[in-house]
Parts: sequence; structure tokens; C-alpha cells
Amino acid sequence: MKLLVITLSCCLFWSDQIAAQDNLVKNKIDTSNLYKLSPTLKNSNTKIELFTIVGNNSVKIAEVLKNYFSSITILQSNTSANAVVIKSNLDFVKKNLLRLGEVVFIDKYLVPKIETNIIGYDRSFNGINELDYLLPNANAKNIVVGIKENKMDTTDLDIYKRVITSSIASTTIDIHATVIASIIGGAGNSFYDGRGIANGCTFFSSNFTNLFADDAAILNVKKVSVQNHSYGTMPQQFYGAEAISYDAATWLNKNFLHIFSVGNRGTSFATGGKYANIINFANSTGNFKMAKNVLTVAAINNNETIAAESSAGPAYDGRLMPQLTALGPNGTSDAAAIVSGTVAVLQQVYKDSNNQNLPSASLVKAILYTTADDVYTKGIDYKTGYGLVNGYKAVKHLQQKKYDGGAVLHNQIWTKVIALPINTAQLKVTLAYTDTSSAINNTKALINDLDIEVREINTNTIYKPWVLSDFANADSLNKQAVRKRDSLNTAEQVSIDLPSAGNYEIKIIGTAISSIAIQFNIAYSIDTLNTFSFTSPQNASDINISENPNLAIRWRTFVADTNATGNLFVSYNSGTSWNLLKQQHKIYTSKYIWPIKDTSSTIQFKMETTFGNFLSNPVILSRVVQPTLDFVCVDSFKLSWNKHVYANGYQIYALVDSAFLKPIKLVTDTFNVFSASTNPSVVYAVQPILSNNLPAARSIALDINLQGVKCFYKTIYYEIQNLNSVNLITEVSGNNYLDSIYYEQLTPQGVLIKEYAGQKISLNIALYNTLANHLTNGTTYFRARIKLKNGALVYTEIVEVLTSGKKKIFFYPNPVSKQSTLNIVLLQGLPVNSGLQIFDVMGRLVYSKVLQSNTIKATTLPSGILHYRLLDLNNKTIETGKIIVQ
Repeated sequence: MKLLVITLSCCLFWSDQIAAQDNLVKNKIDTSNLYKLSPTLKNSNTKIELFTIVGNNSVKIAEVLKNYFSSITILQSNTSANAVVIKSNLDFVKKNLLRLGEVVFIDKYLVPKIETNIIGYDRSFNGINELDYLLPNANAKNIVVGIKENKMDTTDLDIYKRVITSSIASTTIDIHATVIASIIGGAGNSFYDGRGIANGCTFFSSNFTNLFADDAAILNVKKVSVQNHSYGTMPQQFYGAEAISYDAATWLNKNFLHIFSVGNRGTSFATGGKYANIINFANSTGNFKMAKNVLTVAAINNNETIAAESSAGPAYDGRLMPQLTALGPNGTSDAAAIVSGTVAVLQQVYKDSNNQNLPSASLVKAILYTTADDVYTKGIDYKTGYGLVNGYKAVKHLQQKKYDGGAVLHNQIWTKVIALPINTAQLKVTLAYTDTSSAINNTKALINDLDIEVREINTNTIYKPWVLSDFANADSLNKQAVRKRDSLNTAEQVSIDLPSAGNYEIKIIGTAISSIAIQFNIAYSIDTLNTFSFTSPQNASDINISENPNLAIRWRTFVADTNATGNLFVSYNSGTSWNLLKQQHKIYTSKYIWPIKDTSSTIQFKMETTFGNFLSNPVILSRVVQPTLDFVCVDSFKLSWNKHVYANGYQIYALVDSAFLKPIKLVTDTFNVFSASTNPSVVYAVQPILSNNLPAARSIALDINLQGVKCFYKTIYYEIQNLNSVNLITEVSGNNYLDSIYYEQLTPQGVLIKEYAGQKISLNIALYNTLANHLTNGTTYFRARIKLKNGALVYTEIVEVLTSGKKKIFFYPNPVSKQSTLNIVLLQGLPVNSGLQIFDVMGRLVYSKVLQSNTIKATTLPSGILHYRLLDLNNKTIETGKIIVQ
């Protein structure tokens, strides 16, 4: 992408330039060329905006615009889309640019917006915890994930030291980008729920103000192989310049995957295109999402219902979108991030066993679509696509090499035979491929059409892929898919429920291929009937009573009868005895919500079914260890934590010299005192080491600089009471080291004036106070002196207390400069709306107001010696005195 910066002035006279062109008529729109406008450009508008001008050659367009309209600003030029972005107004564009033969399409260039933030992150969804705990080495190590939006906070604990320098990053740091990065690949340093799917990856940031695909040369140098796009503009139902740029980019780099949030406009409708005004459909946010080689993601709530705000398909030409769904409690942004993290893991797992070569995007798509869990309606639909992404199943599928691929020319056929055993619950086969970019504003994006069929060899029965109705009617778009040839999509899926045992032939047909052979991939799954396995919880980190009193017990099963039931049990003693949780629970629901028992024990679940009894892995049920910073002094600091019932030791972690917390010390006590000189890190966490060898949840990470803890105290403060008595309060910490506390009154230079009676420190009491009376007016200085049990003394910071002392009202500074402000302090307890009168030396009243402010501008007062009178609410004089204005 090239960036050109010129200057536009909309105030210039264009008549000389327009007259020089035979095909232009001043101030008249040629209606025969209105077809060149995108559906969003309908009304007249003189507002200065950005427009995308598309032709057959972006360089030629730029030349024409500069030659005939030399003052137009060309902000961007994208060669893959043959487009330039200019600044102008719609009326000028219609009257002057629409007629140019070099221009084939004009669209408004929109400003992207993030698609809301995450509010809940349940790791039992999308196979996240299975992937994390059962396949810990599948973590996207050495994969670079691009995040296109604003810039993430590189100091965040979970992405610390893992953000690559970028010349195309935004200068705006945004918490949304930081959250997206954490979901994709957070290290989990802050806490276990900050651990992303691709927690070993690194990040590359680019600015989403460029709506076109980023410069491929920059991405390739940085080794970016998947890019997340959690933003949108508005529903746009046409194939525009941005869509072309992404299709062209992925055609040239067939290993690269762009992941887009489908949008958060699920209850709205498109205003143009084939599906205009059909509520709840065709409302994906952004023309770039109309590309056929990208992957769009919808959102599901924590309660496993599809978010109403999650945008729906179809694409402008009837293609299936979104393609996948993921957890997104408050929008599709985080759902897209989950899929991006899953893609990064798949890329790493493939590279590790294929000489560090990346998998093709079509292979990754085929595997993701095949292993997705069906949700919402049976089969594919315009709300959830192929279903809910499952990272664990996808990685296992890749490791088991349940995929293949090849290339076909026009009318060429590729085949593969697979054998299905007895008791197969379902066969699912998905075809995916990358297609060339299409012409701007076409009616159908597909150029090269590949088809899939599955033939049961024994009976010669042909199974076509599932295809949804693309008829522009809500009832039609809501219909379930039917088997037929697919002539729209670059991915097609065949599934067969309860297939007979035997051989099946997968056939890929090059139905309509323009020139070169088209590469493709297939993935297939064979699920077995009457199988069952618990999927969550997998680890103590999946259970946090403090955050959620209910636990979602989840499992994976395949049963022919959706009414089949089982009995669910829990054991607190390693299977010696079992407590019934739910009798005759429908197995196909794949979950049970359990109100967690507030106890500490090892728990294990059992499901009794007609085809066998199945056990979960044992996990620890206990409250998470919470470390506390007791004190932080110049030479040392101390952490302590609650005892874990099964722990025989505690592993202390620190963020030292890498992006990840590292174990630094194993202790048996529930505290540790650190030497500041040998422990420079400021971030620490604690994980119990259990006697039963089960993993325990690691604590939240503490930054010792952010805990508000000082050297054996947290804070010292005061409360001014009636008649100006001052209650001095100190919150101490590390009580078991402390003997007593004293308060001292000091001069401004820190010299001791008075000491107040001391108090012994109790082990379980944090707040200690004393009352100081008879203060003089002005500022009084106090501090606390803490005596340690070893005799050492620790002093708190000095607090300054401003009062009127024994007076009812106190003015400062007094004398006051004529150009300064006179400040007022009232005796604590006096009404703030007391009256104040000021008189000059002649007795004339120069100021009279109810006190509603604590300042008076001295410029409003005459110079010299003034007399004041303070009045109560009944206008009785309660105090008099003098003020000097110089």
C-alpha cells in the first residue's frame, strides 16, 4: 500500500477543469453512471468525507485525478483493490468523478469502531481448558498474531515483552486491544483467567484506520500468519474495494488467515443490496467482511444462547456467514479473538510436525468447520455458521491427521475412500479452498467453483453438501439447510447421521475453474455412538467459588436417542462414596449447572448411563490462595497467604526477566520475607503444592508497588471533629513484627514538639488512632512512630492538618497580597453558610456574604487594615478580628 499526501480545497473553482473534459457537464449528474455508486451513496451531501474510488488501475486513477483535479487529496492507494481514497464531498464526486471512464466504482470510506468489550470469560467453552491442560504444549509458540485496531498496552502483565515493534501501529493505546490480545494469547501472569488460548504467541499491532488489507511485505517480514479484526463499520451488502483487497491478499498468501468479528448489529438490517430491509439478517458490519477468503465469527453468551446483537448472514450474494461461533458475552470482538487464538495454536501444532511449514488457510478452515459443535439450529445456519469452535477437538483432529488435500483443474475429479466402522454416530466431511478476488460490485463473489460429494459405495447413495436458502425473505433464510450442489461458497460440508458401516468415497469436482489448478483441503470426522467423556472441570483453576458459586459440569457424548438419560454423581472422597446430583438427566444436553459446595476437598464426577459408567478426572475444590503484602521497606518486603488444606509446600513465582512468571522459591510456611536487593521483581504469585499431587490454582499476581502498602503501615490519615479535635488514624501491616505505635506533633522542620500516649499492637487489629486537641490555628504537622518487636523504629509520612485552632474563623495568608486569594478555614462544626461581614477603617461595609466558598479574591477588597465580623445563622456576632490587605 502506498500513501500519498496532497491537499484538497473544496473552495476552488472547478469550471475550467470541468470544461476541459468533453465527457463532463458542469453541475449535472450523469444518471447513466449511477450504477458505479455503492448502495450506501444515495442522497445528496456537501459534507467533506472520505471516498474510495475504484478503477482498473490505481496508478492510472491517481494520475487522472491529479491531472484534472489537482487539488484532490489522495490519502491512500491500494494496488490489490485498484483503489484510491480521497477527501471530498458526495455532490462533487457525483458531478465530476462519476463520468470518468477510469472510474468503475465509488464507495464511502468509513471509520471503523471496536465491537465492544469482554465482560465474562468462561474457560469451559470452546475446548479452552481441555486444550490448556490436556495439550499444554499446543500454545502457539513462535506464532505471530496480528491485531488490527488501536494499540495494546505493552506494559500489561499478560502481554508483557511479547509485542513486536510495528511501523504501522496506531498511536492510540486502547484497553479493548489489550483485552483482545489477552483473550488470544494472554500469558496468565495476572491470574489464570487472563491466560489466552495461544499463550505462547507474540503480537503485532496495526492500525485499523486503514480498512484495506495491510501491506503483505510488512506482515511477511514480521512473520504474521493470522490477523484478528475485532471492529466494524456499518452493514454493507456489496463486494467493495476492501473485500477485494483481503481476497487478493489471501490468494497471494494462501497460508494467511484473517479473522473478523461478524458484528454487533444483529437486530438491525441492511439498507441496500439483495437483502435490504430484512430485519435480523444480512447485517454484518463492514464491506471487508464480504470477502470470501476471510473467516467471520459470531458470539454466544455464557448461558449458551446466541447473542441477539451478534450479526447474521447471509453475505451480499447468499454465501454462508458467519462461518463460526465462539464465546462472546458482550459482543463478537472477544469471539473473534478466541478463534484467532485457536488458529494460532493449529498453525504451531502443524509447523512442529511439518518442518516448520505453515498449514494452508483452507486446511485450518476445513478442520475448524469439521470439529465445530453444532449449536442454535441443527446443521449450518446464518446465525452461527458451522457451529461453536472447539479448539481441543481441532488440535486433536490435526494431530490425528484426519485431513487431506490436492488440486483440481476444470472438470477434474479427486477422490478419497474412507472406511466407517460399526456404531458410527456421524460422518462429517468439509471442503475448503482459497479463491481469486472478484470484480468490484459483482453479483456473485465466487470465481472458481469446486464441489464435494460423498458416495456410500455399498449402496451407491450420493450425499450432497448442506446448502441454505439464499432467497431474500426472512422465512426462507430461517429454513434449515437442504442437500444440493453449492455454487456460492469456498467451503462446503457433508454430514451423515448414523451412517451404515462400510466404505465411503469423498469426491472433489472442479466444476468451474478459470485457469490454473485450484488447491483445496478436506477434513473429516468419524464420531462413535454411545461414547462419553467429561470435558470440564479439568483443573482446580476451572473452579473459583469466590467468582462464581455455580460450576458448569460439561461432557462430550454421542447418543442416537436425544431422550437418553443418565444419573450424575459427585464424590468428595476419591470415589469411596457418591452423592447424587441429578437423576435421569438428559445426556445430549452435555452439561449440568451445579451450585458448588463451599468446602475443601478432592471432587470427582460420575455419569451412569445404559451404555456404561464414566468418571471425570479428580480436581481440587478449594478457595484460591490470596497472597497479601504485609510490608515493603527499603531493604525487604513480606508476602503471606492463607493455608491450603492439602498443601505441603508453596511455589512462589515472580516476573523477572521474561514474559512469563517463573518459579523462584519453594517454601513450606504461609509467608516469605524477601530481600529487596536479591529480589528486584515487583510482581509475585503463589501456587500451593499439594500432597495428593493434583494441580492447584495459582494465586492472582500482586504488583507490590500497587498494593498501597508501605514499611509496616498502609496509610496515615486524619478526621477533623467538632471544635477542631483531630482524630489521627494509622492502618498498620505486618502486625506480628510490631510492638507499639505512637503519634508525634512536629514543627514544619520535623522537630518533635509533643508525643501522644502509645498503644500496643494487637495481632488482628489494623487501625490505631489517637485524639489531638487544643491545636493552634494554621497548619499542624503529625506523624506516627511504629516500634518493632526488635526495637527498631519506623516512621510514617508526615500529615499536615489545617484548622482554625481555637478561633471560630481563620484567614490565611494574613496579611494577603492584593493580587492573591484569601483562604478561609472555619471551626469544625460551624455551619458553612454562616455570615461574614468585612468593614474598612472608616467602618464602611465592603463585603457581606453567606459563606458558601472558602476563598475570597483579595482584589475585591480595599487595601489596608480591615475588620471582620462572623455571624451565626441568626445574624448574631460570634467572632471579630482583623485582616490586612497589602
